[in-house]
Amino acid sequence: MWEAELSATDAGFREAGAGAGGPAPALAPCRRRRVLLVDDERMLLDVFRVIILSEIPDVTIDTATDGAEAVRAFSSFHHALLLMDLRMPVMDGRQAFVAIENLCRERNWEMPAVVFCSGYAPPEAIRRVVAQSRRHHLLPKPVGNDELVEAVRSRLEE
Repeated sequence: MWEAELSATDAGFREAGAGAGGPAPALAPCRRRRVLLVDDERMLLDVFRVIILSEIPDVTIDTATDGAEAVRAFSSFHHALLLMDLRMPVMDGRQAFVAIENLCRERNWEMPAVVFCSGYAPPEAIRRVVAQSRRHHLLPKPVGNDELVEAVRSRLEE
């Protein structure tokens, strides 16, 4: 069921209000230099923060330890990039992605780039999301410093 919801949600978001009533209103842009790191391993959040800030010092980084916390943080700050684990307690990365996508549609916000991180094989629905948009990306754990920085930098510069 989640995969069907994701496909319908993704297709609807791309059209973002266009229709018979005229052109879609402009989407409110993300905060360009704001990143949200989401992982239930606090030590990994700290390591990712240090690596990213050492190479991209002009970004603001917020953290969340589960998907529900990520949705709340995103709701407040409209981050340009989320670096998000897929397997977390409370709400996993897939559920958080759908919730954030819905929030963006409701508020007429630009959808952020999402870099999914996982030490496990990602679900087919996540592979489709990544395949459908250059803005989204999948990084396998463990991830090298250069790969991490490149994934973040390239999406912040789009």
